[in-house]
Amino acid sequence: MKKNFYLDLLLFLSGLVCILTGIILDFHLLHYMGAGSGRVFKGIVTSIHTYSGYIMMFGLLFHIVWHWKWVKAVARKQLGK
Repeated sequence: MKKNFYLDLLLFLSGLVCILTGIILDFHLLHYMGAGSGRVFKGIVTSIHTYSGYIMMFGLLFHIVWHWKWVKAVARKQLGK
């Protein structure tokens, strides 16, 4: 139960960071946040966005592996086997 909580927390936080940094990058909000032309800030935000996405991806893979029996049971039920 604890490992699920921590994994879900990791997935939530990394997803939230990825979403927020994606919005900042997509709408060019660094300029409005006082970062000026902000090449350095854009590089930092881009790196945070990229690595939070990697963390989320690996977290999702661990989540699927830990719940593989449940995934198979639901798939069988849905496919009628």
